[in-house]
Formats: sequence, C-alpha cells, structure tokens
Amino acid sequence: MFRKTVLSWSLGLTLATSIVFADDVSAFITKYYYDGEQLSNLKAAASLADDYPNSEVYMKYTGYNTTSPYKAVGYIRNTYGWNGGESMGTGTVIDDYTVLTNAHVIDNKNGYATAASHLSFLMNRDGTYIPYRFAIKGVRKVPNSDLALIYTTKRLSAYVKPLTFATETQINSLKTGQPLFSVGYPRFNGRYDRRVWNRILFLRQSSNHNELMLKDMIRAGASGSPLVDSRYRIYGVRTYGERVDGFDENIYAKYEIGGAFALKGKTREYIMQYKQ
Repeated sequence: MFRKTVLSWSLGLTLATSIVFADDVSAFITKYYYDGEQLSNLKAAASLADDYPNSEVYMKYTGYNTTSPYKAVGYIRNTYGWNGGESMGTGTVIDDYTVLTNAHVIDNKNGYATAASHLSFLMNRDGTYIPYRFAIKGVRKVPNSDLALIYTTKRLSAYVKPLTFATETQINSLKTGQPLFSVGYPRFNGRYDRRVWNRILFLRQSSNHNELMLKDMIRAGASGSPLVDSRYRIYGVRTYGERVDGFDENIYAKYEIGGAFALKGKTREYIMQYKQ
C-alpha cells in the first residue's frame, strides 16, 4: 500500500498525497508529510534515476523463507483500515515483541491508529501458507514520520531472529546506484498475499535527510517493507512511490521513483527507545 503523489494537488500546496491500497484502486488524501514528494526532490531523483535503466530494478516471487533472515518479514492484516474495512501491508520483526511498519498500514478510516484488536501479524505468510499468526497488544506511532511499532502478545524472537538496523554511518554513506533489497507483499500477478523480493537502487537522500529516495518498483501492498543490504541490515522502511498501482501517476513515474523513511536521527532514537 504505497503512496503516490497527485501533482495537480501538490504543486500549489504544502503537500497533497494520495494512496492506493491493496483492496481498492481508489485514492484518498493522507496527512503524512513526505519530503521526497516535493517537486525539487522528485526532479533531483529523476535526474539520477535516468542514468540507470529500469531493468536494473525488478521484483520476483520468492516464496516463504525457512532459513533466510527474511523469515522476519510478514503480512499485517488490518480489519478496520482506511476504508472502514480490511486493508493490509508489510512489517518486520525488530525485537522480541516489536514489528516495524508504516503508520498508514495501521490507520483506520479517520487517520488514527486502529485498535490493536483489529490488527494481526502473519509472519512469513505466502498465500494460503500461514505458519504464524500473532495477535497484537499495542500500537505506537513514531512522531514526524509515517512509521509505527506494533507489539505482539507472544515473543517473536522465540520463532525468528529479529532483523537489525544498519548503523547511521552506513545509512549516511549510501552511494548513488548502490543496490538494496526487500521482501514484502506488493501487488504481483494480481495478488497481494504472496512474498515478493525486490532489487532496488539508492539514489539520494531527500532534502531534509529523513528519507531515502530510490529507484524501486514500489507497488501497492508493500508499504512497511524493510529496505536492506546484502547482509539484511535495515536502512529504511519503504513507503511511497509514483507508480504504486502499476500506472504512471506523473512524469516521474517512468523512472520508478520511490521513497523510504531512513532509520536514523530522532526517528531511530524513538524506535530504539520504544521497541520491546
């Protein structure tokens, strides 16, 4: 469930964005600020992305994982989501009881965090194969970002090794064109419940340095998925893009521009303080 910019709204306003969710192709206005969606950042990212053919970023079906660290990635079900009905997204185990995802994944139709009883975490799900289903006991949004922590009733680390964060130095040292990777639940062959692997290229940091701008085949359903390196260290959380529903939403969509919230600064400090 990734966000896409509606430029006819955003050019004359501070920011106006819309989102396409997995279970509906309609869009609606969101309240989160995305620095990477500002026109100057889109132009800068597109200039860099133009140096790399779109064939260098791709997605493929990967199936469930038994030994890979990607086992820590799962499907988040929200039975009272943005439309008052069911919506979904992706999340990653980062501690004993904590899953990291996007805030809009766990929001209700009023833009507030839905009750924990409406959420569940289906770790390592692949279609009808659901080896783990965890109930949620609490939700906490990360300030000044589109990120959230959800807390499970059972200890996740009894079933999987939580993924760790890249250091802030590693995040700040990313180079243009550097490959990064992800597993999530984007729309793929008409489905949203299969595990899909992505190859991604880093482009630049956004102007406020809170977001990582990417060349990335971001599609609806993968909101909240981890942005990792070859050692499975998390650099950010994939959040928005310009071609989320598979169609060009603006002139920058052809470059497969996307964005992730970086796990550094005050965002990182807050997560480290409140993860359990």
